[in-house]
Amino acid sequence: MKLSTAQLFDYCKNQQINLTSQQSLIIEIIANNQEPLTVHDILLNLRQINPKANRMTIHRALEFLIKAELIHKVTFNHTYKLCNHLYCNHEHHCQILICQICGKQIEVHNPQVTLVLQEASKTHGFIITNPVEITGKCQQCN
Repeated sequence: MKLSTAQLFDYCKNQQINLTSQQSLIIEIIANNQEPLTVHDILLNLRQINPKANRMTIHRALEFLIKAELIHKVTFNHTYKLCNHLYCNHEHHCQILICQICGKQIEVHNPQVTLVLQEASKTHGFIITNPVEITGKCQQCN
């Protein structure tokens, strides 16, 4: 489900997530892009609005937005994307399918996958970070 900016800010208000003006701008930039963005992409967009924006401001804002579970950091290609399932009625565990060829990312919430991974992590005393990234080839690149 693609959220509008108004829905996103309503969600933050309802969850009592207080965003600074910079955090609001950054999440709006991420939400308004179809593709996941790198820090550099975010910086270029932000500088169109605030020419004095810098990487440290962005990194601090991204850390907050990740902790608030509004966005995901995708380690595979160092990108950030809006969580597509903010209004779903389940625990916030997700898997992101990532195409190794074109970089396409698909966010899914499969409770069966989550359950299996949680059982395996308990068995091995391991803590799973969110999101779980699964790489492969998308339908178009296969």
